[in-house]
Amino acid sequence: EGIFSLDTLPERLTVVGGGPVGCELAQAFARLGSSVTLVAPRLLPGHEPEASDDLAAALRADGVALVAARAAAVEARAGGGHALTCSDGSVVEGTALLSAVGRVPVTEGLGLSALGVELSAATAGIAVDAKLRTTVKGVYAAGDCTGDQQYTHYAGFQGAIAARNILLPLSDQGVATSRVPGCVFTSPEVAKVGLTESEARAEGKAGGVAVAYRRMGQGGRA
Repeated sequence: EGIFSLDTLPERLTVVGGGPVGCELAQAFARLGSSVTLVAPRLLPGHEPEASDDLAAALRADGVALVAARAAAVEARAGGGHALTCSDGSVVEGTALLSAVGRVPVTEGLGLSALGVELSAATAGIAVDAKLRTTVKGVYAAGDCTGDQQYTHYAGFQGAIAARNILLPLSDQGVATSRVPGCVFTSPEVAKVGLTESEARAEGKAGGVAVAYRRMGQGGRA
């Protein structure tokens, strides 16, 4: 969160992580005038490879240097700079470093243990069932606090499902659904809904998986 409190524009920004946050902020700061280097084995690993490649080309066009490797070690330099050693042996120097390798829900200080609300060992967030019920009757959780998919659309979907299940009450499922869209707010935007090709084949649908391509330049939102 500290990057949003900067008083001055970093001269050389190093971004570690190729997920939505890393890609969005790398492009934003490059357009604002920073010299940006993004370190990640691949951009948007949860999306189709073609989308990742197109976004990589767009970032390069905006002046972002891409290093296809993992961050291995970082050393502070005099004057507040840093030297980041990557898994391919390359070294990236910068004046500011953004770690965008994932977020973990902050659940401390909420009094959850006093209520008996349990956390999920898998996500480190609040444990919920398919209907977004926690381990305490009448207490529901939705969105990033559950540690599930961290997309704005997904959090909004879960919030609506939780509200319906609480107030009506209903038993709609709000977890692990692939029909909720997700969007990365780069330029161009990258959106997804449903399974990727590799995910579909991994589920044993190899005989029924077909791939089609269509240019979206004529779409109303393109």
